[in-house]
Amino acid sequence: MNDYYKILGVPEAASGEEIKKAYRKLAKKYHPDANPGDKRAEAKFKEISEANETLSDQSKRSQYDQMKKYGGFEGFDSARSGRGAAAQGFNFEDISSSFGQSGGFGSFADIFSSLFGDNIRGFGKSPGFGQAGGAQQGDDLYADLTIPFAVAAKGGKASLKLNITEVCNDCKGAGSRPGSARTPCPDCHGRGMITFTQGNFAVSRPCPRCLGRGIITGELCKKCRGAGSVTRPREIAVNIPAGAEAGKKIRLKGLGNPGGNGGVPGDLYLRVDIKGDHFFWREGLNIFCKIVIELNQAVNGTRVRVRTVKGDKAEVKIPPGTKQGSKFRLKGLGLTAGKRQGDQIVVVDIRVPGNMSAEEQKLYDRMTAKT
Repeated sequence: MNDYYKILGVPEAASGEEIKKAYRKLAKKYHPDANPGDKRAEAKFKEISEANETLSDQSKRSQYDQMKKYGGFEGFDSARSGRGAAAQGFNFEDISSSFGQSGGFGSFADIFSSLFGDNIRGFGKSPGFGQAGGAQQGDDLYADLTIPFAVAAKGGKASLKLNITEVCNDCKGAGSRPGSARTPCPDCHGRGMITFTQGNFAVSRPCPRCLGRGIITGELCKKCRGAGSVTRPREIAVNIPAGAEAGKKIRLKGLGNPGGNGGVPGDLYLRVDIKGDHFFWREGLNIFCKIVIELNQAVNGTRVRVRTVKGDKAEVKIPPGTKQGSKFRLKGLGLTAGKRQGDQIVVVDIRVPGNMSAEEQKLYDRMTAKT
């Protein structure tokens, strides 16, 4: 497996800007136009372009770093020369035991499915890898969506702004300038996958050189710089069902990252969070609110119009002698879930007079006394 960091002469912690500068400097030096007829310069330029293609894309760089980190992946490349993973000391048991508890992967199968998309024969189905030139399903995306209390209660639309990765329109995902040279990858022989075996198991992974495309691109696409995809901001309108609760998951099909080789895109999963409201709060399907009344209203009784979560107003009858914290139920004015209907509960708070007379103090003590 080629060390792309060494090829570009940058440390593994290099920023995107450092990688860009290193690539431009080397590309200028080894570009075929600057070295006509020099096969070594041409090969070096292709090597530099491959390194930049991977390290300049955050998603590809992350996958590449994982490949370097876990398991000594020189063994994958050497498998083609007959040495294989076993000769590199790559032990299934060691990986499983070292990640099974503290790492959170749980097993050998979990490690490789997390890195290579579940393409472990005998452990699970493949999402598109493993076939020559097979389509690759795009990654799912996850985001939080905060909505107003009223939208959660009544339902409606909420907007979400996020960066969406899409297939580059200029190169149609190929990563190379239309019309430029494209040759089969020498590492995977155009299949897009590299496979190694140990015992009764065979594990396939996307080729790290061509990133699963099966081809090596010539001149890079100017728009996506070889990535095959571009990221742009996008605003999405999301339908929120009435009575949505905090923590609810919403799946938006096909709004995840694009697939490779014509594969279907992943999905976007949203986790709903609800803003607090200064007047209402919620307990299950019931909506609560608090109203403030004067002491004489509590003593003599009154009628108060209160706002409902549905946006209109309803009248609450306050009987004489109402005590502090009394609750009054407005039937059916809460939230709806299927055939279930909640209520609106109105909680009474008696305002304390500024300068109470002895008689008012007695009344207040009586109205606020616990029953």
